[in-house]
Amino acid sequence: MSQRFYVYPVLFVALMRLVAMLRQHPRWYSPQIAQLVLIALSSAGAMYFDDDFIWVIIAWSLFVVFLVAPRVFSRLAARTMSTRSLADAATLWSWAGRFAWGQVGRLYRTHAAVLRMWGDGHRQAAETLIGELVAHPIPNQWRGEVRLWHLALLESSCEWPQAVRLYESTDSWSGPAAAIQTRLLAARAYAEVGDFARALDCLERVSLSPRAIGALEQQLLQTRACVAALAGDREELELLLPRLDSFPRRASARFGAYWRGRCAFVRCEREEAERQLSRAKTLTKPKERVWLERIAEQLLRARQGARATVLAMPSGYVEGQEALRAAEQQSAGWRALVHVGAPEGVTLVLLLAFAVVFLVDAVVCEGVFLQPLWLWTGNVPGSLRHREWWRPVTAMFLHGNPLHLLMNSATLWMFGPAVEKAVGRWRLLVIFLLAGTFGNVLSLWHAHYEVSVGASGGIFGVIGAYVVAVHRLKAPMYDTMRRRLLALIALAVACDLTIGWLEPQIDDLAHAGGFIAGLILAIVLVPRHGSELNKVQGFESGSS
Repeated sequence: MSQRFYVYPVLFVALMRLVAMLRQHPRWYSPQIAQLVLIALSSAGAMYFDDDFIWVIIAWSLFVVFLVAPRVFSRLAARTMSTRSLADAATLWSWAGRFAWGQVGRLYRTHAAVLRMWGDGHRQAAETLIGELVAHPIPNQWRGEVRLWHLALLESSCEWPQAVRLYESTDSWSGPAAAIQTRLLAARAYAEVGDFARALDCLERVSLSPRAIGALEQQLLQTRACVAALAGDREELELLLPRLDSFPRRASARFGAYWRGRCAFVRCEREEAERQLSRAKTLTKPKERVWLERIAEQLLRARQGARATVLAMPSGYVEGQEALRAAEQQSAGWRALVHVGAPEGVTLVLLLAFAVVFLVDAVVCEGVFLQPLWLWTGNVPGSLRHREWWRPVTAMFLHGNPLHLLMNSATLWMFGPAVEKAVGRWRLLVIFLLAGTFGNVLSLWHAHYEVSVGASGGIFGVIGAYVVAVHRLKAPMYDTMRRRLLALIALAVACDLTIGWLEPQIDDLAHAGGFIAGLILAIVLVPRHGSELNKVQGFESGSS
């Protein structure tokens, strides 16, 4: 396999981001555009000088430094801000600013300065600096991000009334992602001040948003647990806590103990509150100062016998929870299709089969018997003519090298669980096997290889089924995101076929045949109406 395959993902991501920045604010993003151009040029160098691996190293190094590092440091900073200290978070924001050039880097470094001022008690100076950032001519997306930073600062200081006033006094939070995080912070603030109707209204809007997936979906569940605990709703809290899977085990146990303690305090169960909060304290590391301070404050309240602010189920809480559950049910179909989670069922079995067959081939067949497995199971020209009918099927479980295995496994991991939820386990298996077989048989008609191996035909069949499932998601609120997702998939498929046209090692006919077969099989096998998943989750795709 040529070294060009190592830089195709880098080039694709860089060009996608480059097009987006050129369409928005090219002058403001000029340093980032220069970074992306450097990545693209180094990727082109790797393709042109295909015998010099140093270009691959340069392309990936630039990709990590310019695109990955700022995102990693900013996310670590946001997480650190909620667990450790503002000074630690400021250090991480400063590092993010060093990797991000130009105006973006300046924003990150200024935010780090704001955090240091706030942590040192110079709140007035910090808020003045935030106001200067908002007043500065920056894109609306970043203006909303700066306001979100301000709201997060108020939340970290537990200044809930001020957070509510900031949220209500801001007309627009610009970017959709910033708006979701803002509503989550506002929901927590409303619950802390006892306004549960507005808190649940914020959560309902987030639940209906097509962007509330992945990490944002977990933040939504965490905030729902906080609101339920502050309302004294133990039943709802216990239903939500097992669904939180973004925490490590210790942090998850601490989160549960803390909010069980606060829920008990609201219900005037002082001994239970003290027991749970003490357990949360033992699960907290000394460096997690934010958690220690909050737990200590709540423990003091419980031990002093302070009365809770809410002694009965708040007014409007039951109605708000019913609306929130309806919103969750309405958006469940979309979440099932776009959420990338741990594979299970047929997807997991297929991934394990790929790995086991690859190890057996590399260790036993080639390492011991010195005869690769493809001699008996690979897809070779003339397979059907010589009545070796099994080869188009068995070839799907072979891979040429670790990179080939990794790329196919990652793609199946992305699309397999969603299709498995949408069409059912056995339909997913049928689509994978039939689409992959059809693609391999189709490639035999114009074979330009000695042997063909790989699960790409079956995986493209799964992608075709995914396209059908997304297309049938007719909820009006998701129309825009649905069109964008379908356009992105079409672009990715077109890029793959283009690369296959440029690279003789790729079997384009197997890819195209698998994709078309997946589309047809999904249309035929999956009814548009009447499936259990459609009835329960409200979207038009079948389920077994």
